Amino acid sequence: MSERPTIEQYQKFIQERDFHVFRCKKCGAMIAPPKGVCYSCGSNELEWAKVSGRGKLISFTVIHVAPEQFKDEAPYFVGIVELEEGTRVTARLLGLDPDQPEKVQLGMPLRLDYETGQTGRMYLGFRPA
Repeated sequence: MSERPTIEQYQKFIQERDFHVFRCKKCGAMIAPPKGVCYSCGSNELEWAKVSGRGKLISFTVIHVAPEQFKDEAPYFVGIVELEEGTRVTARLLGLDPDQPEKVQLGMPLRLDYETGQTGRMYLGFRPA
């Protein structure tokens, strides 16, 4: 393996607003968050790769009752985004009104963005494209 995938490095890229995923050197599959083996072929020959930041909304929910560290941020959206490169990530949905979830459309195009939470930590987010 080229590098040992770690959640810590994955989070560091997000904190630096420089999102990366793992790419399988054998089959080209993109993997996020990083795992020790490829989801597609089982290879452990992996490397960090940048992604386009473009994707589409696969699923979403509105968080009304949030964990303690996010309770002051509720309500907010969390969605599953399928990146143009094929992998899916869970992230905040930004620029949408959580009081109007009926206006959110599955399949809508999204672009990568980031959000700084009230804790000061940076989170992966996506906005309507």
